[in-house]
Amino acid sequence: MLSILFSTVISGQSKIVGKYHNHFGESLELKSDSTFHFTSRFDLSSSWTIGKWKFSNDTLYLKTELVMDTLSEIKVDNKTIRDSLVLSSDQKSNQIEIEEYAINSTSGGGQNRIKVPERLFFKKDKFYLINENGELDKRKIEQFGTRKKYKTSFKKIK
Repeated sequence: MLSILFSTVISGQSKIVGKYHNHFGESLELKSDSTFHFTSRFDLSSSWTIGKWKFSNDTLYLKTELVMDTLSEIKVDNKTIRDSLVLSSDQKSNQIEIEEYAINSTSGGGQNRIKVPERLFFKKDKFYLINENGELDKRKIEQFGTRKKYKTSFKKIK
């Protein structure tokens, strides 16, 4: 009985594993190890976020996991007086200096600049946004630079 329940849960989750995108420069990759990678790109700006996902009753729950670097802010006689945590520019935690932090802060891309939706509803190989009232977001929004309107859903590509 337990093996039947386990295989049902696994097969339900395996149907959603893959890559999804929308018409607004956002993509979501759901990996089989229950981690995700979200990216958003528009013109010269970009954002990326990683985390864990859980799927239950046709709803996908995304939990962001921030990657932090240790910023060595003040040095006196080669001794660090104060450190602080800052968002990392890559997916590996490091110790960085103020110069690297300044360059990363002024770039057009970085971690978690576009917030990941916390919940998405799955239906027919698409994920739909859920608005603050708990309803599916089925609006059509005009794509920048065109007169075409598209739904905000994420469609499976792989």
